[in-house]
Amino acid sequence: MLYDVCVIGAGTMGSSSAYYLSKKENLSICLVGPEEPEKKTDEREVFGCHYDEGRITRIVSEIETEQILAYQSTLSYSELERESGLHIFTEVGMAVIGPLGDEIVDDYVRTTEKFCDKAGLICEKVDKNFVQERWTFLAPSDNCYGCFSKRYNGHISVRNLVKACQIVAKKNGVKIISEVATSITKETDGHYTIVLENGDFLSSKKIVVACGSFTNFYNLMPDGKQLDLQLLGHTVLKFELDEKTLENMAEMPSMMCKPKLDPGYVYVLPPIRYPNGKTYLKIGHIVLPSSQDECGLGKFLKTSSDVQKWYCQDDYPKARKYFESVFKTMYPDVKALSKELDFCVMAFTASGKQMIGFVEENFVVAAGGNGKSAKFGLQIGKICADSVVKGEWDCDVLDPENFRVRFKDELVG
Repeated sequence: MLYDVCVIGAGTMGSSSAYYLSKKENLSICLVGPEEPEKKTDEREVFGCHYDEGRITRIVSEIETEQILAYQSTLSYSELERESGLHIFTEVGMAVIGPLGDEIVDDYVRTTEKFCDKAGLICEKVDKNFVQERWTFLAPSDNCYGCFSKRYNGHISVRNLVKACQIVAKKNGVKIISEVATSITKETDGHYTIVLENGDFLSSKKIVVACGSFTNFYNLMPDGKQLDLQLLGHTVLKFELDEKTLENMAEMPSMMCKPKLDPGYVYVLPPIRYPNGKTYLKIGHIVLPSSQDECGLGKFLKTSSDVQKWYCQDDYPKARKYFESVFKTMYPDVKALSKELDFCVMAFTASGKQMIGFVEENFVVAAGGNGKSAKFGLQIGKICADSVVKGEWDCDVLDPENFRVRFKDELVG
């Protein structure tokens, strides 16, 4: 069968692309990518960052293009929830807290206040008294400072986001193939041949590739080129909480904090129930564009084997120790029932902006989430879907120059 569009990559951006393509009339679409495994083992090579129930989503960003992408994604969650029957977005708000005078916190507070003032949204100043009155579970420092904004901020189940997109896409006729695509070749007639890991072949008139950190490990780009991406292994620690603690933390927002420990900043997800029936508070370190891994809690990865080992490892003592110290500092009266490390891989671009665009006629690529793709992957998927069908960039509110696709040692439009 010759498909009109084949989407390679069944994570956040790829599944979102398939979802929006499925809404277009008279198109045959397929989505190619492996399902989430029951357990991460070295028996497979490809994994995804969407194997999670809680990712922070916020519409405020220091980068204007990210504000637009996140805002439009957030506005679209309710429709996807209605169509799929799955819950995705929880609006608990976003708080940024740190010591008075901290440059990163100051910048975020100014950006948030400016954005909320322009949008007519409420932004509350945070200090020690605010924390003691609203979030009694948190131990603030005397010079605590920050802001809190609830509307359009909180967290999403990125696992449900991917599932929801695939549910609706399949309902609308998209063929979902749970395999790894190992190569894409353009034939003399202009169509593309996709080879799967199981030996099967697919044919398609147009292509969308959204394979995240695994894009360069297979022969997917034209002429054997590779995208200019740097991969960083990322670590989080989840703390299981009891029912009494959950009641006390019922009003907890998503948070970005500068704890009393140096160096670095952390993000904190409020208690979220996971498929195993346990409820976890999750802490991860924030990767800043200027330093990427100043805490030394991650690891730069180069090969497919590096990535596979990172996803499948059982422990990372340095990160565990750090996050345990952060937890004890921030929540001194809270005792965790259990702790669980989890691992993923971030793909960074040299520009700090996402890559979205054509690498040749009829071939669209989305890559380089820079650790943020969960919160605006839905809108990136829409841009990919609209553009590949139209044959040119199709997003009036965003300039394609901001999302240039860069190959290693080369820049393309």
